Amino acid sequence: MNIRKTAALLLCLALVLSMLAGCGAANTNNAAVPENNSNVENSSANENTVPAGPTEEELSKLDDIAKAGAQAVAGDKLKEGSYDIKVASGSALFKVLESKLVVVGNIMQLVLKVEGDAYSKMYAGSASEAASAQTVSEGEVDADGNTTFRIVIKSLNEVLKCSAYADAPGKWYDRTILADAESLDAAAFKPVETADDPGKKDEGKTDSGKKDEGKTDSGKKDEGKTDTGKKDEGKTDSGKKDEGKTDSGKKDEQKDQGLADGDYTVKVTFSGGTGKAKIVSPATLHVKNGKMTVTVQWSSKNYDYMKVNGTKYMNENKGGNSVFTFPVSALGKSFTVIGDTTAMSTPHEIEYTLRLDLQ
Repeated sequence: MNIRKTAALLLCLALVLSMLAGCGAANTNNAAVPENNSNVENSSANENTVPAGPTEEELSKLDDIAKAGAQAVAGDKLKEGSYDIKVASGSALFKVLESKLVVVGNIMQLVLKVEGDAYSKMYAGSASEAASAQTVSEGEVDADGNTTFRIVIKSLNEVLKCSAYADAPGKWYDRTILADAESLDAAAFKPVETADDPGKKDEGKTDSGKKDEGKTDSGKKDEGKTDTGKKDEGKTDSGKKDEGKTDSGKKDEQKDQGLADGDYTVKVTFSGGTGKAKIVSPATLHVKNGKMTVTVQWSSKNYDYMKVNGTKYMNENKGGNSVFTFPVSALGKSFTVIGDTTAMSTPHEIEYTLRLDLQ
């Protein structure tokens, strides 16, 4: 009897130990699941992390850069040409290494070299506007891995809102810049008219005054300086051709010389259309790595796009006279372009002929 009781007790004890072991294993497994799930979530979060936009502190830095009392400077205050200029950025994530200002007519274009190649596009407006914009500046990456952009601006000494597109997250980011007019060379500014200028007419230096002095066109003829007289002196257009100064000669020179990288001024010979609108001369030629592009300005704001060699180029200057930048294959040679004008009741494409010559 004692033996049976002892055996029964041992059997019960074995069953209890077996159950306890099973519960312990179950608890151990259950405890491991939340820990593993937590690791997966953290890993996923890290993979989805994108670069942050500029902080409020970075955006406010331009308040310190903007000079107290500095007046905005528009393009009509500057001479045409290409100038070095200092451009400050409101974000450490958008560092400007080099900058130039190109003035064509009254249009100002900034050429910015930005550190690195994280951004592939730039737009002279907010990120929300850039997302639906038809024309943006495509970045050009150089051998050092830095990126150059070109944007049209309306004024210097003012904080300008722009945006840049980062390829990695596939997103536009708001950026701010300021172009410092005081960093320009004094020769870039047009002379300021003074009250003395009108007085010069009173000094007998007007056109009518010159006529009274016997220097009229008819007077010149009497002095033997007529056009025919010039021909007799061998200074006719044909004579100039003999001297090798014809347009074709310029063309040969331009082909042979091979332009170095930089910006050049070119004369624009324009024809076509009704004559109510034209492309302003001179224009600015950009040369980089042996490739030429030209930035032209129309005398009208009604051109929304141009077609050159079958490729469409959109207007870069919203709200002002139309501006376009497009490739050029050769100088000193006429070529056909198409401009689409919105001045009529419906948009209308018009064919024009252009020719570009170095000045």
